Amino acid sequence: MEIIPITIDLLPKLEIFCKEVEELGYTNNSSLKAMKYEWCKDYGEYFCAIRDDKIVAVAGCHPLPEVGENAWRILFRGCELPHQDIFKGLGKGDWNSITQREFIPKFIEWCPSNELYLTTNIYYEHSNGKAARNHRLMGLLAKQGILDKHCDMELYFTEQTIWKLNIDEYTKRRNKLKGNYVD
Repeated sequence: MEIIPITIDLLPKLEIFCKEVEELGYTNNSSLKAMKYEWCKDYGEYFCAIRDDKIVAVAGCHPLPEVGENAWRILFRGCELPHQDIFKGLGKGDWNSITQREFIPKFIEWCPSNELYLTTNIYYEHSNGKAARNHRLMGLLAKQGILDKHCDMELYFTEQTIWKLNIDEYTKRRNKLKGNYVD
């Protein structure tokens, strides 16, 4: 699996991805407009995971001045197709998620700050229950020290929880995963 920035030549594959997730009921990634693709690319970057010449996951990053001068939001519109991962392992944390496991190291490397934040919707459900489960999971990751709950706030007209990534703890735990990949 390759994690790379989405470029113009990948847009046809991204359109296919959007159609597939729309069929799954994931409205935030059902089109380039819903993904806020151009907006995100203007201010930050959008990455994708490619496996067998197909986009199987996407997530973006952008500055988050509502939180702080050096704050960056990661995993923006993070989404993946089901049953596309090659990771074969269990453990505490969201290691069975391509976006959590494979994209975060790219964001750590790419973003010009070490103040990285994730957001979860508190009330708004847009993905057949996955958003609510993701919100609960972030609370569990906070108990493990991977995230710190920064605050609850209205961000882009939606009540969200803002979680700060503990880069050192994330990296330490991520590095323990070697050897759990099967092609």
